Amino acid sequence: MGTSVVLWRPKATVTALASMGDALECALGIPGAVGAVLGDLSDAAPLFGQSPAMPTGFALASASSALAYARRSVGEGETPDEIMITGATFSILQQVAGLPDGRHLFAQVTLLREHANPALAHMELRRILQHLPTLLPPSDLPRRARSSPAFAAHPSESVPVSLLERVLERLRAL
Repeated sequence: MGTSVVLWRPKATVTALASMGDALECALGIPGAVGAVLGDLSDAAPLFGQSPAMPTGFALASASSALAYARRSVGEGETPDEIMITGATFSILQQVAGLPDGRHLFAQVTLLREHANPALAHMELRRILQHLPTLLPPSDLPRRARSSPAFAAHPSESVPVSLLERVLERLRAL
């Protein structure tokens, strides 16, 4: 009889996520996570959290490019399944799921690359995303079309280049 060796076992959560706070805590518990943003792509103020070691506003600043791309893609009729942006120090992983009522929910995490495992982050974000429809309030109001003038049609109009440059500079400085 041979012995079996378990190289890795996913962290099993016995209970379902009961609140958006639980979901955010779970996202920030992903190895290497220093920021997390969760919510509905049409919501201008999603739920976010970050490591206390990160500068104020880091979670939203690091999320801005992926969120802008996802919002623009949905407006053009194509829902991204997953977005990953990698840099020298950080990686951003975002997953999006469309709902029958027209909403698009997302879960995003900013990872410190030296401590991150993108495959594990992918699995945990997928689990969080599966719970979000029951945690967010149902949509009672019809959603406006993403092609409305409130949203930019071109990438250069969606997020000012100067803002993206400032975010990159701050990330490089960390």
